[in-house]
Amino acid sequence: MSQSEDVEPETYQIMRTIENSLMDSDNVDLEQYLLFWEHVCKVMGSWGTIFSFVVKDVSNKLEKLAQMRNTDPESYKSILTMATRESENGSIRNLKPNRSGTGHLMVLNRALEFVIDLLDGVFTAEDEDSKVSTIARSSYDKHLSQFHSWPVKTAVSAALFTLPRKTEFLIRLRGKMPESDDEQFHDVFNRDGRDIVRRVNQLVESFELTDHNPSA
Repeated sequence: MSQSEDVEPETYQIMRTIENSLMDSDNVDLEQYLLFWEHVCKVMGSWGTIFSFVVKDVSNKLEKLAQMRNTDPESYKSILTMATRESENGSIRNLKPNRSGTGHLMVLNRALEFVIDLLDGVFTAEDEDSKVSTIARSSYDKHLSQFHSWPVKTAVSAALFTLPRKTEFLIRLRGKMPESDDEQFHDVFNRDGRDIVRRVNQLVESFELTDHNPSA
C-alpha cells in the first residue's frame, strides 16, 4: 500500500480533533482547536475560489495563536487560560497589529459559525442539485459580511457563483471518506462545532468583551 493510501482522510481528522478540543468546565483545548482548524482549511481549499480568501485569513490567525502557544504554552493551553492571562496583563482588548489571542479566537468563532451553517445547509438540502452558492451566501450574510469592506463583499459575491452544486461539493468535502460516513461527519461537526461556538461566546460574556470588536 502506498503512503498516500495510508493517510487518514481530512474529514476523520476533523472529527477527531474537534471532539478532542472539548474539555471539562466548558473549556476548549487550544492545541486541538488549532489542529482542527488546520484540517478544516485543507478541506476548504478544495471547495472553490471564495474559500482561498477564508483559508488565508484563518491560517494567519492560526499562525499567530501558534506563536503565542510556543512562547507561553502554559498560559495558552486552553481558551480560558489564554483569556485569563490576557485579562491579567491588560492585552485582551489589543487590536491589530498586536491583536490578543482572545481577539483572534473571537474572529475565528465567526468563521466557524459560517462553516457550520454552510455545511449544515448543504447536508440538509433535500435536492441533490441544490446550489451551494445560495446556501453559502445566506451563511456569509449572517456571520461575516458585516465585518467586511464593500470591495471584499463584492469579490465574495462574484466568487460564490463558482461554487459547485451539492453533489460535487460533497465529493470534494469527503476526499477519501466513504459516502456512508456523511451522516456521522455532519452530526459530529454540527454538534461539537456549535458547542465550541457556545463556549467561546460564553467566554466573551464572562470577560466582558461583548462590546469589543477585534476586527476594528
